Amino acid sequence: MLLKKELIKVGVEAADAEEALKLVAQGFVDHGYAKPTFPQAVADRELVFATGLPAAGMDIALPHADSIHVIQTSLAIATIKEPQPFKMMGSSDVTLYPKIYFMLGIAETHAQIAMLQRLMDILGERELLAACYACTTPDEIYDLMAERIGE
Repeated sequence: MLLKKELIKVGVEAADAEEALKLVAQGFVDHGYAKPTFPQAVADRELVFATGLPAAGMDIALPHADSIHVIQTSLAIATIKEPQPFKMMGSSDVTLYPKIYFMLGIAETHAQIAMLQRLMDILGERELLAACYACTTPDEIYDLMAERIGE
């Protein structure tokens, strides 16, 4: 399964976007899915290639790092208690406030396109995103999203 229950975080609190990214990314390291360089690589990449996107009913982010920092392809979902400013993908002039991060850890670069296509389908579903954000436990998010995300 691509979505890892142990990587799901609910109500992440952080002073800024970089701290939020590193908190979520650290789970990949702690559970053996990424190298210790992953959290900083995610934060650094966000400064160069923004990942904020306007989705159905709320902003989201698709942060990730280069595959050299990843051990096993996996996906984390994190809901953010107080969304922090992100730049919009492809437009550094637009600021968004993502409520959900779909953090990608992609070990094989060829797998990135397929994973992004699956996520893009989900991002158009207003009720699904609202239900995900309303979840109060990682188990609830996993039960809601795992089948939709797939293998």
